[in-house]
Amino acid sequence: MNTTNYRTRTEIKAEKHAGCQSRWPIALDIGYSGVKGYSQNSLFCFPSYAKRIGKKKDIIGFPAKDEILYHDLETDDVWRVGACAQRSTSINDTSDSQSELFGRHRYSSTLFQVIARTGLGFGMMNTACGAYNKLPCYLQTGLPPAYLKGSDKQELIDTLSGRHRFVLQMGDRSIPYDFALKPENIDVMAQPEGTLMSLSIDDNCKSVRAARDYFSSNLLIADAGFETLDLYELYNRVIRGRETFTNFGMREILNRVCTKANEKYHLSLDQTSIQIALETGEVVRYAPTPENRKPHKITYPIADILEEVVREVCNEAVDKIMSTFGGLDEYKYLVLTGGTFAPWEDMIRDYFGGMDSLTIMMGNENCREHIDLIYTNVRGYYLCMVSRLRRMEAGGKK
Repeated sequence: MNTTNYRTRTEIKAEKHAGCQSRWPIALDIGYSGVKGYSQNSLFCFPSYAKRIGKKKDIIGFPAKDEILYHDLETDDVWRVGACAQRSTSINDTSDSQSELFGRHRYSSTLFQVIARTGLGFGMMNTACGAYNKLPCYLQTGLPPAYLKGSDKQELIDTLSGRHRFVLQMGDRSIPYDFALKPENIDVMAQPEGTLMSLSIDDNCKSVRAARDYFSSNLLIADAGFETLDLYELYNRVIRGRETFTNFGMREILNRVCTKANEKYHLSLDQTSIQIALETGEVVRYAPTPENRKPHKITYPIADILEEVVREVCNEAVDKIMSTFGGLDEYKYLVLTGGTFAPWEDMIRDYFGGMDSLTIMMGNENCREHIDLIYTNVRGYYLCMVSRLRRMEAGGKK
């Protein structure tokens, strides 16, 4: 098993996407594992992690080529962001609050603000496919269906709106930002609805030929991300969220890997340190030999543990889907989306292979040749917002 497939990636790609004449649309999927984004001239992803390293005056030397530094111009604090922040965390570091990293109401934490602003900055970054044109920014993002019913939506909008002053530094490139995002220019939809939009809209914001069939059929979207498995259905032409489970996502997989590795090797791994181990498929430690007490290298492989856990959690997730929806007899389509489902695709197709009435689809079905499954929701966010903004520009309803 290639363990790097389970490591949250870092990438910024220059790509030309559909846009608007008088507004600059940005879509962000601020997940517990990674921040995914879409704009008129790029798509991007980086791990949802940041670590404060001091005041601007305390930082010496030059950043590494893959290092992302966030400098807050209000507080003068400097943060490492993404993979470079994860690499700077010691296995013995206990400074991270679990509520900051994985809590439902994490929006007011400084860590969340840092990664959200970094995502906004990436969305306004100049690339080979165009430059930010200084037009007003409009943001589309999302939440699990169950979270839209509480205070989460307003808390998220409150965090994302207002004035933002910071500098992003990547290698020798330093980019200052000073902009305001109005609350009325931020929209929050149910996360799996992003997949439904991505499935039904092409890159030019036109409905695909099969969209009519999707919207007139009973369709179930299973969205497995880092923290949650969201079940979301289009039933008799009514869109509704059904369930949100917190024990079938990538976090659960990695928690079990940490537990089994700790039991087998007596290691102390957590959600941050396991990300580093996924890069190489092993944990390396140095310990003194019994003979001369000199340190020697010890390697602990984790690929077999990961493979066992992946199958275990996949089977549990499928069982939960089946029990929740009565065997799926009433559904024509089962749509799989979210980064956790990517390695599960073959297992799930095999599981449902005997159901002739059910069609298994991936959320990036109409764009698989150029869009990875992790971008399915955010692509749908973006295309949905661009379609809405174009109607507004044409004088139609919002």
